[in-house]
Amino acid sequence: NDADWMDETIEIKVRNHKDEAVEVIVKENLYRWVNWEITQKSHPFEKQDARTVHFPVRVEPDGEVVVRYKVRYTW
Repeated sequence: NDADWMDETIEIKVRNHKDEAVEVIVKENLYRWVNWEITQKSHPFEKQDARTVHFPVRVEPDGEVVVRYKVRYTW
């Protein structure tokens, strides 16, 4: 009996309009199901708890960073 699953791809754009670089945390809630795995990612992430991940990113002055990831939920 194969598990049911769903893939979801997320993209978050972070812009910095300041004259200096900033360090930000992109906080993502993986709320669809408790069993998940990030299968692709543009940036390293830190797992905070069962349903929350943080992507720490540095955004250069007047710059933009795009955080992309793919998550697979299984149930």
